[in-house]
Amino acid sequence: MKIYKKILVPAAIVFLMVMKANAQVNYAAEVLTMGAGARPLAMGGAFVGDANDATAAYWNPAGLATIDDIEITTMHATQSDLQSYDYANVAFQTDFGSYSFSYLQLGVDGINITGSTPTILGTAQYSDQAEYLSGGWKLGNNLAIGASLKVLQTNAYTASAFGIGSDFGILYKPFKELGIGLVGRDITGGSYISWSNTPTNPTQVLSPSITLGLSYTKEFGKRTESGTAAVPGSTLTVNLDVDTLYAGEALNNYHLGVEYWFRQFVALRGGFETKGFQFDNDDFTPSAGVGIWAYLFEIDYAYVSNSIGGMNYISLITRL
Repeated sequence: MKIYKKILVPAAIVFLMVMKANAQVNYAAEVLTMGAGARPLAMGGAFVGDANDATAAYWNPAGLATIDDIEITTMHATQSDLQSYDYANVAFQTDFGSYSFSYLQLGVDGINITGSTPTILGTAQYSDQAEYLSGGWKLGNNLAIGASLKVLQTNAYTASAFGIGSDFGILYKPFKELGIGLVGRDITGGSYISWSNTPTNPTQVLSPSITLGLSYTKEFGKRTESGTAAVPGSTLTVNLDVDTLYAGEALNNYHLGVEYWFRQFVALRGGFETKGFQFDNDDFTPSAGVGIWAYLFEIDYAYVSNSIGGMNYISLITRL
């Protein structure tokens, strides 16, 4: 209990400061809003209280402490040939915690460049990138903490931007079925992105935000032996996340997701994200997906709808 007080009380103070500072949101790095992994994205991005695979580096770095092997995750997504999004991650366990390296890139190719006339002078590319160095550490059987350092880069024609940010997360499991997660993003007073080769070379700030996540998992049926592990007949997980990304607009962002596994082989998923419970085309984002886990490999697919169309995600997780 003493170690819980030493960690949770200072963390609670930090998160209260984050909420107070989050009076205005200016989320400049779009790549940070895209999510990671087809599995969490199929569940509406509700994963902070679950965070039990390598994509925890993005959602809640404390979840990396649950990794008990080496995991390699890759993901590719496209949206109506307008843009592409790629994610790669490797996570591994050591005697001193679990660690992860992640790379995210959002890109648009073939942007036409014109002058004072409609004549096309050439084409350009837009690239928004982030690199994560993350770690997760167990503090007893039920509590874990984690942190990420983010390096942010943007290239848009001749202009470019650079910034650094950090995230901090807590994952607490009072009992096996329930997970409670808390994440502070850009917690060091905001993350600053400085532009160069522009007329004014502005500095944009990613305001601090917090996310609270709850996860509940229920097993059904008898467990059966599969190799050295006992596999449940089926499991149902329900996740709920609330974040303060839009607190400056007096709104919270809500994420709800459901995942059903049959014999740890086939998964069905669904969920949604809504801004302030405004269920219209601009503020309501439904999602769905499937997954297959065969031996060392898990293949996941997600479709996320939005006001300008849909985005298809496919992930491959390799566990060694």
